[in-house]
Amino acid sequence: MNDQEIDEAFQLAVKLTKECGPIVLEGFNNPSKPVEVKGRHWDFVTEYDRRVEDILVEGLKKRFPDHRFLAEESASENWQDEPLAKRPTWIIDPIDGTINFVRGVKFIAISVALVVDGDLKIGIVSNPCLDEFYTAVKGKGAFLNEKKIHTSGLQELENALVGLEFSIASHAPAKPHIFGRGEEFIQHCIGLRAFGSAALSLAYIASRNIDCYSIECLKPWDIAAGALIVREAGGVVTHINGGEYDILKPDIIAASSEQLAQQIQSIVNKVKENVKSKQ
Repeated sequence: MNDQEIDEAFQLAVKLTKECGPIVLEGFNNPSKPVEVKGRHWDFVTEYDRRVEDILVEGLKKRFPDHRFLAEESASENWQDEPLAKRPTWIIDPIDGTINFVRGVKFIAISVALVVDGDLKIGIVSNPCLDEFYTAVKGKGAFLNEKKIHTSGLQELENALVGLEFSIASHAPAKPHIFGRGEEFIQHCIGLRAFGSAALSLAYIASRNIDCYSIECLKPWDIAAGALIVREAGGVVTHINGGEYDILKPDIIAASSEQLAQQIQSIVNKVKENVKSKQ
C-alpha cells in the first residue's frame, strides 16, 4: 500500500469507528443487555461487541476485499498461522474492556489497527463514553480529538504513574510475575493504576495520563492500535523480555521514554529471576 492508499484506509477507518460510537453508548446505557461467557468466567461478550465488529469488518472489507482481518469475535482458531507480512491486516477489538462495559465503568475502547508488510501503519483507539478519540498514522504523530499529543517523556520511575493490570494474575502462570512487579513498582513509583483496558492504558501513556505499562497474556487486538499511538507520541514499546515488540505475541513494556522502559525492564527481569529461584 502506498501513502495515498494508507491515508484513504485511515479516513475510512476513522469514519467507521465514529459510526460505532453510538452503538457502544447504546449498549453501555442498557443495564439489561444480554451477556455471554466465551470461556473463562471473566471472558464476556455482548451483542454490541458483535455489532461493532460487523460494522468495522464489513465496511473495511467492502473497500479492501483482499485485506486480512484479525478481529476478536471472529478470528479463527489458527489466526497465528499466517505471517503478518503476507498481506495488509486489520487488527480489531470492537470493545476492549468488556467487563467495564457490562458493569457501567467508562474505561472502554474500540481499537482498530492496520499492519502493512508486518509494520503498524494505522492506530485508532476510541472511548465513546468519555469522548476520547485517539489516532495515529506512522510517521505523522499521535492525536487526541485531532490535537497532537506527546508522552510525558518522564525518565525516572520514582516520578512515574504506572499502569498494571492485577486481573491478569487470574492466569496462574502470570500470577507471581504480576504481583511481584506490583510489589517492586510500588516501592519506587508514585502510584499504580488499572483501567481494565489495555488499548486505553496505552493511549493514556500517549496523552500523559500515565507513564508506563507492562502487560502479557493478551491478544494482538488488545495492543496493536495503542502500541502505534504510544510510539507516534514519542514513547517506546518493546517485548516484555526485551527486543522488538511482536504484534502477534503482544507481551509488552510501554513507556514514555527509553530510559523509563529500561527501568521497567530491569524490574521485570528481577521478578522473573525471583520466580524462577522459587520454583
